[in-house]
Amino acid sequence: MQRAHLVAAFLTFAALCVGVSALSVSRDRHATLEQARREFTATAHLLDEHASRAIEAGDAQLRMLLDALERWDRRDPAEGRRIQAAMRARTERLPQIAGVWVLDAQGRLLLDSAEHPPPPRDLSERDYAQAHLGVTQGPPPALHVGSYLPAGPGISQGRFTISRALRDEEGALQAIAVAGIQNTYFSQMYGEAGWGEGARLALFTSGKEKLAEWPPDSAVAPPDAAWPQPWDPPGGPAVIEGTRITAARMLTGLPIVVVASRPLAEVLAPWRERALWTTAVSGGILTGATVLFAFALAGARREEAVRAELLRANQSLDERVRQRTADLEKALRSAETASLAKMKVLATVSHDLRQPLQGLAAFHELLLKEAPNPTLQQLGAMASASLQAGQRLLDDLLTLSRLEAGVVPVEIGAFPLAPLLDQLAAELRAEAEGKGLRLTVMPTKAWVCSDPARLQPILRNLLSNAVKYTARGGVVVGVRRRGDGLRVEVWDSGQGIAKAELGTIWEEFYQIGNPARDGSRGAGLGLSIVERTARLLGHPLEVRSRVGRGSVFAVTLPRAPTPAVPPPMAAPPSTAPAPPARPAEASGRLSGRRVLVVEDDPLQRNSLTLLLEQAGAGVMAADSFDSALAAAQATLQAPSAILSDYRLPGGTDGLSGIQTLRGVLGRDVPAILLTGELSAELVRAAKEAGCLVLTKPAAPNRILSTLAELTAGADAAA
Repeated sequence: MQRAHLVAAFLTFAALCVGVSALSVSRDRHATLEQARREFTATAHLLDEHASRAIEAGDAQLRMLLDALERWDRRDPAEGRRIQAAMRARTERLPQIAGVWVLDAQGRLLLDSAEHPPPPRDLSERDYAQAHLGVTQGPPPALHVGSYLPAGPGISQGRFTISRALRDEEGALQAIAVAGIQNTYFSQMYGEAGWGEGARLALFTSGKEKLAEWPPDSAVAPPDAAWPQPWDPPGGPAVIEGTRITAARMLTGLPIVVVASRPLAEVLAPWRERALWTTAVSGGILTGATVLFAFALAGARREEAVRAELLRANQSLDERVRQRTADLEKALRSAETASLAKMKVLATVSHDLRQPLQGLAAFHELLLKEAPNPTLQQLGAMASASLQAGQRLLDDLLTLSRLEAGVVPVEIGAFPLAPLLDQLAAELRAEAEGKGLRLTVMPTKAWVCSDPARLQPILRNLLSNAVKYTARGGVVVGVRRRGDGLRVEVWDSGQGIAKAELGTIWEEFYQIGNPARDGSRGAGLGLSIVERTARLLGHPLEVRSRVGRGSVFAVTLPRAPTPAVPPPMAAPPSTAPAPPARPAEASGRLSGRRVLVVEDDPLQRNSLTLLLEQAGAGVMAADSFDSALAAAQATLQAPSAILSDYRLPGGTDGLSGIQTLRGVLGRDVPAILLTGELSAELVRAAKEAGCLVLTKPAAPNRILSTLAELTAGADAAA
């Protein structure tokens, strides 16, 4: 009977092997096509964003020109020269714009960015003039996209036009502003996609008139099935049309369609190679299975006897182990559920509160740069102070919550105390001297056992409070031996604390002498965080005070033996906010760099894109690493740096996405994680992966200066 089972099993395995092989090849073909669809959809999305930004930049120039024309007194020739000079200066800054010109209400050339005064020309027969001159009823067109103009007399390169009309309050036409968009600007970008010899990329109007294409003169025809319809959802997937796979997208708010296509033969070439390998591996597996079947058939009887004996011997033991295991698993699940719930709440609150603050900081920075009014600058500085105060309150609340939830990791080690005390004194010395106080740190050679990253904020808070609440005299920091421990004491000559309040100063939101809750004096969480952190580390806290004479705060630490030859050690890294870099220094060094921004929140993605573009960087923005991976495979040039959020949709986090993208690019691209997570594990993992971590909301100037440092010396991206 056992032998019959083995034969049946072998035949079943052989059938399964053949079936699985065929199914695998079929599924692989389907997956290859689906991957190609996603990649072409992402490519069309990138082309969409590139074309939208290029045309929107030209539209912005038209809007500014219309504003100037509306205020233009045509009797003043000097004003006309100033408008023409501004037109020419703006055109020179935008490579996609071939020129800007203005027609009067009869279609005659009025202004030209190329020369002033312009030669007399009647352009009323051009399509962009007819689009506005011919409107006699109904709403006038907003932005008109003209047809393709090939190179010829007066036109050095092929281009198409965008135009807007200036009308008075009664709707009468006053002027027409026109910008020429070079189609070679798009062709050069399309040529960098690297999709193979059969790839075809093009721009069409909504009326299926071609505006730009790559390769040049490739006779790209508008697709049928893939052509976007008004009822189609935005960002529809690529489709297979005949022997090609095609993706098309309508630009948001513009009557323009981007199209990307590639032959199926090129897409399926890797699949054919894998199919051959799969067939060869399946044959090898079947051969090996035949050999194993022969051995298994001979030992089937012995195995059955051994199995029966083991089952009898372990029956009672299995029952006891099963019961104990079930009890332990139940208790462990309960503990893990509680801990995971706390961590999930903290992570969600940290991310969801910091996310809008990051966008607010970026938009605020951009607004300040564009606001020349001193009053607006002053209001912006006050808004910055309010934003920083809110961030500090959020940090304190989340730190307190993490301490209460017991999810703060601790790493105890031996280190010298003097560098830490000197660093804290250096941070607060300027504030003390500004108040006329003497700040003294008594020298010490003592070593202690603690977590320097957790001990540092305890001592910083005690020393900062001593300076804050001392009006005259000074502050002294000293170290004394107490049995097997060391007492770090902070003495001040401040106002002192009443005896009745000594037991309540450690409570949340409690502040002495601040009944009106003045926000400039903090939220009253500092000593509460100090007490809980000290309790976590096992370091006792003490306080003595006399009203009008001053106070002494002390924390007792375990003493560590001093090494015979102390190794050189630096002070623990400071967690104090770094001073913001000057905007000119940070933004000036990003010129010519290409930065890949991965952020699923559209508001955050737009704010970072605007911030980096204003700093001179070329930005590729993506809402996920699927899009970023497609972009990496679609371009021949790697970005100079990656700026990514940590939490992303689809189960992919920013850190693993960066590592995957680096593998695709074949180079260690500098990367920054911009996240609202407060996790020591994330910081360690990012450090091991060679990534920097900036906590949201990070100051815009800090983002720019960090990117400038990471990309210093790198070749400018194309």
